[in-house]
Amino acid sequence: MRRLYFWYDINFHPNKIIATSKQDVKRQLLLQGQIAIKIRAGSVITAKSFKSSELMIIIKQLATMLKAGLSIVDSLRLLIDDQPKPQWQFVLNDISQQIAKGESLSAVLKQHHWIFPALYCEIIAVGELTGQLDHSFEQLTLHLEKTLELRKQIKKAIRYPLFLLIVSMMVIMVMLFIVLPKFADIYQSFDAQLPYFTQLIIDFANDAQRGGLIVLLVVALSYFLYQRFFKIRYKLTIDRQKLTLPLIGQVIQSQNLMQIFHTLAITQQAGVPLLTGLTASANSIDNRYYQEIISKIIHGIEQGNAFSQMLSSYFPKLCVQLIHVGEESGALDVMLKNLFIYYQQQNQTLTDNLVKAFEPLLMLFLALIIGSLVIAMYLPIFQMADVIH
Repeated sequence: MRRLYFWYDINFHPNKIIATSKQDVKRQLLLQGQIAIKIRAGSVITAKSFKSSELMIIIKQLATMLKAGLSIVDSLRLLIDDQPKPQWQFVLNDISQQIAKGESLSAVLKQHHWIFPALYCEIIAVGELTGQLDHSFEQLTLHLEKTLELRKQIKKAIRYPLFLLIVSMMVIMVMLFIVLPKFADIYQSFDAQLPYFTQLIIDFANDAQRGGLIVLLVVALSYFLYQRFFKIRYKLTIDRQKLTLPLIGQVIQSQNLMQIFHTLAITQQAGVPLLTGLTASANSIDNRYYQEIISKIIHGIEQGNAFSQMLSSYFPKLCVQLIHVGEESGALDVMLKNLFIYYQQQNQTLTDNLVKAFEPLLMLFLALIIGSLVIAMYLPIFQMADVIH
């Protein structure tokens, strides 16, 4: 487990370092010829400590400064001085120091692979070879902006249905476990029998209260087994079956194709070899089925087959046609970009349609449940006059 440590030198100046323990801090400082008077543990550092939005800002600033003519070391030092997050200060400072010692930027970034994916390192390496490092950073900025934009669109699409579901479930719980039993107690105080439907709902609520812990344990155990066993062992089958689901399958397909062609377009524009770009595309998606397809495509290209020829067995006909035109005309990067734009628009349309189809179904489902509870609650009231009489 990595952790941020604050250490103080002989002048009691504070410094930062990321290590696995205090002993690891001492070992690293000893190799650097430093002496720590005091070491204090800070926050735990994980991949989630380095947000994509923060990375995008840093890469965008580097692209701007490099385009203005500053060296990479000077650009990094300016970023370190203005960086409020200590974990980013340490990482940027470490990168700057290693570059100053003669290491290449791409090689240094690979050492921080939990922050910088292999795709970024490949694009930066091409920029170093061609002398267009600023252009490589601009490409990465566009890639991150598109990725973050897609995430925002997905969150925006599910925000309202999720909010509606949570509020409705809270209302259902209050009515089921608080309001309805109160009405039942009042009615039973007259020594009258509850209506059948009301009694059925109350019995269900009582059973849910008594067996709620068992149900939660079963659900938690099922989720644990799925995550730790079934999802790992049968991920290929699960991901393939997801694509056959109505509406949802089309959204998953368009999302994966969009991500694949986006990565390929970025790598081709940056000058990264096609096979490397395909490998980066496979790493950029989580769907095992498409990862297997890309592996087969890479194997076929290595055997001498054309890219478009390998796509014909797995991808839609439109993809094959545009890629074939790109290969023949020498504009493969343009065609890949066009495919990314096409599937981005398709994914947005399909997502909107899915949300529009899901909301009425959700409203109908919740209306049936809440309506049933209201009926169960008021049935005794309608019979109250007869009971009093």
